[in-house]
Amino acid sequence: MRTFIASIKIFLLIAYTLSLYLIYLVVYAFLWLFKLPYEPLRNLYMYSWSQGMCAFLNIKVKTIGEPPKAPFFLVSNHLSYVDIIPLYLNLKCTFVAKKEVRSWPLLGFMVKTMGVIFIDRSRKRDVTRVNEILSKSLNKYQGIILFPEGTTSAGEDVLSFRPSLLDYPASEEIPVYYSTIQYRTAEEKGDLPANESVCFFGARDPFHKHVLNLAKTRRIDCTIRFCNKPVQCSDRKELAQKLHSGMSGIFEPTS
Repeated sequence: MRTFIASIKIFLLIAYTLSLYLIYLVVYAFLWLFKLPYEPLRNLYMYSWSQGMCAFLNIKVKTIGEPPKAPFFLVSNHLSYVDIIPLYLNLKCTFVAKKEVRSWPLLGFMVKTMGVIFIDRSRKRDVTRVNEILSKSLNKYQGIILFPEGTTSAGEDVLSFRPSLLDYPASEEIPVYYSTIQYRTAEEKGDLPANESVCFFGARDPFHKHVLNLAKTRRIDCTIRFCNKPVQCSDRKELAQKLHSGMSGIFEPTS
């Protein structure tokens, strides 16, 4: 029965996402044609989409601290593709994502039209290109979110950072905010622990199987914590260390 209900959830998620996106795409094309800013539309779309995901998957998001206002530069720990939901609910933003996402069928095109910045982590020279894009992407409509761990995890602790993408905020001495994300599930009602059903890392399960387990979950409690004060430093390695220390201070492990 839970598998059947989960399948219905997934169907509704896909239908809702595509229906909402088609509306977005029509307006996006109009804005692109007349060279008007699309970010306010994207912010509205992703906020509405995130609310729908919370309703379908019974995700309860608790926010601790004050989310920064655009423009901003923010780093966060990374546990799952689900992370974008609490972030979009709280922030007007875009993300830095790995290049492989762009090649995903359909989803890659959708993500591209959302203004996501792609990086090829296998090429050190690509960091320079991305840093130039970052310098042009901060505006009154959006901030930039980076996952400096460079990968997802089970949420046991904050992984070590890759400081290369912090070169731009360091060189310009831009204050960098940080946040942490934590998940819990209704294990007392038979749900799998969040580190198995929500966190998506390594090669434990194929994507479709993980989505099914996620949809089977009866309730997901997400807590997102924002720092009280941003970090500012002209050296990217020192900046990475300070951010890691700050995130570790407000971090709570996922079950």
